[in-house]
Amino acid sequence: MIITIDGPGGAGKSTVASRLARAIRYRYLDTGAMYRAVAYAYSRQKPADLDAFLAGLSLTFSFDSTTAVSLDGEDISERIRTPDVALLASALSQNVRVRAYLTQMQRRIGKDGGIVAEGRDTGSVVFPDADVKFYLDADITERARRRHVEVEAVNPGEDIGKVREEMERRDRADSERDIAPLVRPRDAVYVDTTGKAIDDVVDALKARVDKALI
Repeated sequence: MIITIDGPGGAGKSTVASRLARAIRYRYLDTGAMYRAVAYAYSRQKPADLDAFLAGLSLTFSFDSTTAVSLDGEDISERIRTPDVALLASALSQNVRVRAYLTQMQRRIGKDGGIVAEGRDTGSVVFPDADVKFYLDADITERARRRHVEVEAVNPGEDIGKVREEMERRDRADSERDIAPLVRPRDAVYVDTTGKAIDDVVDALKARVDKALI
């Protein structure tokens, strides 16, 4: 099957998706990391020709219990997790060519099924016919707290208020963009992760997946 998990940043998608994939022995596809990787490369090169930039990108991804990303053979897994890269990723995701480039790559990875794909448009655009779809959400205060912990690992001392402001800006940009906006697919199961333990969320999703497999 193809399983999708969408939702805003900080809702727990990456952790839940990777654990769910491991629990059911599926592959894990972190589409957000792919957009961040392109954004990071773009910020370093500042290309004048977008098509040539995309054609020449040398990105490799390893989606396991964690996401590993390399650019030209250099590990950039931690560098793509900064707020600045996230905002640039959101901006670039509105570009038709960038989105086509990554959507094609994501569909190629998932063409044989057996994947748990997470992001902001996996159930609505990338895999609209997915067998099981989830939409994870959480209170903005909790989402900001979770993201602050993640950001501090890269930039110690980062202000949580700034993290929240940037998260709210990203939410607006993702929801209001013309191309593949962040939406809750009509056939997606809504899961509010506020105050819930990761294991409980994973168990709930796995129960739904197990039911679909019967």
